[in-house]
Amino acid sequence: MYCIEPLLNRFFRQKMKSVLEFDEADDSSIPAHDPSDRDPYLLYVHIPFCESLCPYCSFHRYVYDEQPVGAYFDALWKELRMYKDLGYDFTGMYIGGGTPTIDMDRLVETLRLTRDMFDIREISVETNPNHLVDEKIDRLKRAGVNRLSVGVQSFDDGILKRIGRYEKYGSGEEIRRKLKKYMGVFDTLNVDLIFNIPVQTKEVLLRDLDIVDDMLTDQVTFYPLMTAASVEKDLKKSLGPISYAKEKSFYFIILDRMMKNYTGSTAWCFSRKQAMIDEYIIAYDKYVGAGSGAFGYFNDCIYINTFSINDYIDKISRQTFPVDKVKQFTEKENMHYFLLMKLFGLEMDKRAFTQQFGKACTKALWLESLFLKLSQSMKQQGESLYLTNRGKYYWVMAMREFFIAVDTMRDYCRNMVASKA
Repeated sequence: MYCIEPLLNRFFRQKMKSVLEFDEADDSSIPAHDPSDRDPYLLYVHIPFCESLCPYCSFHRYVYDEQPVGAYFDALWKELRMYKDLGYDFTGMYIGGGTPTIDMDRLVETLRLTRDMFDIREISVETNPNHLVDEKIDRLKRAGVNRLSVGVQSFDDGILKRIGRYEKYGSGEEIRRKLKKYMGVFDTLNVDLIFNIPVQTKEVLLRDLDIVDDMLTDQVTFYPLMTAASVEKDLKKSLGPISYAKEKSFYFIILDRMMKNYTGSTAWCFSRKQAMIDEYIIAYDKYVGAGSGAFGYFNDCIYINTFSINDYIDKISRQTFPVDKVKQFTEKENMHYFLLMKLFGLEMDKRAFTQQFGKACTKALWLESLFLKLSQSMKQQGESLYLTNRGKYYWVMAMREFFIAVDTMRDYCRNMVASKA
């Protein structure tokens, strides 16, 4: 059965690339909120600034002191008010980057404004280990943050040095001590780790898992290494080629160890209690993206804000939404998206699919359902579908390619910005 995985890798890569083909947006891309739409919305806010840029990262980010940071935040706050004026409301907020905690004064003001404008009940913020200090942690807690997600990547000093994080963020032992110090401060402390780094051995992975077992943080997210074209060549030169055979074996090691003390929130996120997750696109069917380079999904469309900081500030100054690209999903694409996201969250209610699309999943997506059954990727209990362990890995593959396709779109948008400069 596993001989199918190389074929699946190619299929997922081509499928995700073809689905995420966008059109140019016009100035009227964002409609007013439909008052009959009672679905909960999440607000994603992008802070695209870092102290320095990690070589493996293809997210939308700029060096902090080289950008008009004050003007950016002024524009961000105006964009949030524009959504408020159109009738949008949000029950959750996720702030990513970049490194959102790089400018605490403006971050805290962003949190205050959004909580004043919207009915936000849960807030997740990303940070890096060097920002785990009393002053920042205290301000985040007082500002209403429920979940803090810390990008650790690995506790191994050798890997941290190879990926350019040791000098910036400290040794694995220093990071571990900081994490233990702040456990219990927030409802959820999440640790982001990466597996399948080319220089990562089984022994290194097992040591990371030992540290996780010792700390027992609230939540751990194990991402497979994902490389967009913009970083793939440099990573191959510095770290070596990626092996998907190793990815598979490492994933099942992680799954076996993590399920002893944690339960699965997604195929690669493990929690000790119910909590927000990094993949908010799983927990929320609809989300709005604010800030340069932010993605949103609602009204059966994916929206992408401009990746140019100056263009973003200029459009907002003219009271124009900064949407640069839009993708209108077909009904079949919406069905695929629903299936992908719900099962990545490990469970899909067949009745919810039928209610959403007016058709049974096994009939509307009969070929996909047949594959899931024949490949032993899925099991059914009552009206719910669940992934088997094999299915979990197939969904890790699919989501890896989904995010690589998103990163490829980021590359394209950044290149367009650079060509116009």
